[in-house]
Amino acid sequence: MTGDRVVSRESPLIRADTDEVDIVALLRVVWRYKYFIAVVAIISGLVGIYLAMDATPIFRAEVVATEARSEGMNAASSLASQFGGLANIAGINLAKGGAAHESPAILRSRYLVEEFVRRNGLMDVLPNPKDPPSLWYAVNGFRESVLSIREDQDRGTTTVSIQWTDPVVAAEWANSFIALANEIIRTRALDDSSRNIAYLNEQISKTDVVDLRSVMYRLIESETRTLMLANARQEYAFTIVDPAVVPERRVWPRRTLMVLTAGIFGIFIGIFLAFVHNTWRRYRA
Repeated sequence: MTGDRVVSRESPLIRADTDEVDIVALLRVVWRYKYFIAVVAIISGLVGIYLAMDATPIFRAEVVATEARSEGMNAASSLASQFGGLANIAGINLAKGGAAHESPAILRSRYLVEEFVRRNGLMDVLPNPKDPPSLWYAVNGFRESVLSIREDQDRGTTTVSIQWTDPVVAAEWANSFIALANEIIRTRALDDSSRNIAYLNEQISKTDVVDLRSVMYRLIESETRTLMLANARQEYAFTIVDPAVVPERRVWPRRTLMVLTAGIFGIFIGIFLAFVHNTWRRYRA
């Protein structure tokens, strides 16, 4: 003791001459406050347990599908390569093979989600900051927190995942989403083929060129195949390989992980508070 000043005998945590952290001094502080750190960790763990038990369970249902293949589409593609120029001049789209690119785009489109939300009345179910509920917010919420689409290029499959609090509803929505995509693409194909057939019949009646009429008849045959296929096949664009089933295991919350994370976080908080208190005590001394 020098005068009224109390000189601390503890070694500083950071050495002023080298700016290095004294590991031994740190360990001494941790050991001195071990009970305090343990209490903070336990309290943090209890908070983690409460949050884990109070969290709403989320279940994930998945449906695996692959793009449909058919002879009708291949025949349309063959005709498109032979008479595509003539069909384009006539204003007819023969690129049925383009459905391979169109189908995944429609599956990820905002239009499909909007139609799904409307048909299932989800505007009042999904989180929505607007009153009355806004379709725009409902669609965004569904795409960001409920719907997930993954493509496996090696296997040629597409997986549609639905995460929801009710496992039965999650499975129903996953299967219904693929079914709606098939319905929309199938309806477009029916409308296009019917319109093309009507147009070709009209043009046949206006021309006397035998070769041109022969080409148009072949185009009508191709469109008729597409029409028959779309009418007879419900899984027009996507074939379901593995339908969604009711999941029995939740994907959230991961309670064990939450509790362990909370406990570890509590240990770090306890150590930080111990260092703060030790520093404050040293300065007071």
